[in-house]
Amino acid sequence: MAEGATYGREPAMPSVSRRGLVYLGLDVHRDSISAAILGANEESPVVERIFNDESSIRRLIARFPDPSRLRACYEAGPTGYDLHRLLTSLRVPCQVIAPSLTPKAPGDRVKTDRRDSRRLARLHRAGELVAIAIPTPGEEAIRDLCRTGETWSRTAPAPATGCRSSFCATGRCSEKGRRGRWPTSGGCDP
Repeated sequence: MAEGATYGREPAMPSVSRRGLVYLGLDVHRDSISAAILGANEESPVVERIFNDESSIRRLIARFPDPSRLRACYEAGPTGYDLHRLLTSLRVPCQVIAPSLTPKAPGDRVKTDRRDSRRLARLHRAGELVAIAIPTPGEEAIRDLCRTGETWSRTAPAPATGCRSSFCATGRCSEKGRRGRWPTSGGCDP
């Protein structure tokens, strides 16, 4: 028998399935999450769809006896990092994955929530995903502020137009024909 072979003996390092870890691949959207649950000895994950709210996520995690045995991941996107913060507060190790670095099969262009969540769970178990650094809430707020400023500078034809649009979006725009007056702190000038 060759040196290092494990035929007929216990492997030197337990396999993932022996450790009893459960992998969650999460395809996250504003209103819903497709959760692929890949158990320790399973080849194909079970996919469930839940609401993207705290109570639904807590119910999903509560179904598992030991949250520290879960390994969750989801792709970074416009929903931010609140899900990551919630899962880590529930003692679930969670990674946010860089979507551009997720391996994809050539010619695989069909995207569905179920398929994406299954792929994430399988790749996470295989260790083939690249995680990103999670910003603090303060860093995330600064990023959002910078993006808002960049958007305003690109989209607003003139600063006053952008300001008027912003005030209208918050319900504080002036009456028709009363341009040139800035809203006061309490609302609009009549």
